[in-house]
Formats: sequence, C-alpha cells, structure tokens
Amino acid sequence: MKNEKFINMLPLQTRRLTIRPTSTLDVDMMLKMDKQEVTQTFLGGIKNKTREERIAFLERKASKFKDGIAGSLTVCLKDGTPIGISGLSIDEDNNIGKIGYIYDYDYTNKGYCTEACRKLIEVGFKKLKLNKICADTVKGNNSSIRVLEKLNFKLEGTRRQAAYDKITKVYRDFLDYGLLKDEYK
Repeated sequence: MKNEKFINMLPLQTRRLTIRPTSTLDVDMMLKMDKQEVTQTFLGGIKNKTREERIAFLERKASKFKDGIAGSLTVCLKDGTPIGISGLSIDEDNNIGKIGYIYDYDYTNKGYCTEACRKLIEVGFKKLKLNKICADTVKGNNSSIRVLEKLNFKLEGTRRQAAYDKITKVYRDFLDYGLLKDEYK
C-alpha cells in the first residue's frame, strides 16, 4: 500500500532537483560512475560493466516499479541532467524505510545528495507515516557519513566485516544509522 502510494507521488521536486524512477535512459550516467575510482571506492568494484550489463541492471530496477515496489530513483538537475541515484525502499510490514544513494563524482560536495535525501525523508515521514528510516554506509566513507549526520541520523551500530571487497580482498565494516519519526524536524 505505502509502496504504491509512494510510486504515485513520483516524480518529486526540490528547489534544484527532480527525483524520478530510474530507467534505461540512465545508462550513460551509470557507465560514467562505473569508471570513477572515487565513486567505486566504497562499492566494492562494480566498475567495468558493459553497456548491455548496465541496461539489464537498469531494466531490473525499473521492473520493480511495475510490480508495485518502490525502487531506485534517479536524481536529475532541473534541466534533466541525471547526477545520481537515491532510493527509498519501504518495508511495509515493519513501517520502516531505507535510503541509499550513489552520485556522479562531478556532482558531489554541492549538497545535491543531502537535498534529495531530505525530500525522501520528508515524504517518508509526512506522507507515508513511516516510523523509522534507516541507512548504512561503509566505515570510512566520510562523505556519506556527513550526509547522514546533516540529516540528523543517529549511529545505531556497526556490522563488523559485513562485506568482502573483491578488489582489495578486505572485509569491510558497515555503519548502521537510523532516524525515528519523533526525531524528524
């Protein structure tokens, strides 16, 4: 129910951004981000996918919307330029949302990620009446941590050695963050 309600609200608008469902039209942005070393540092080495693999990936993301499940959202400048992906997935059974994001490095440190996530959080709490919104990030991803702290998320714990990075051959810790509706301002 809440997934469908959220999907019907799209696209979302902020002062500088449009947030819309991700589609195969975003393949060039994805391929660009795949080659950005800084962007890939905390993703465990997704880079070097072919155009066909990325189109298939984007088709899978887009198909979730057809199934009534909120999926990945492309964040675009008002002129339509895609600059990253943010998402709000909804666990209807537990009334919890989870945000995630990845941005083209050329558009980082400009407040776009914070602006898009702020909008998703607003919709999550005010329109969808979620009780909690969660996020996680790899330990050491200071840019992501700053975004979550600006949005008043609280560090809830560490999942130690929760992911194996095939490139560096190192296990990485994840930091779990949460924001309760009572803490939302």
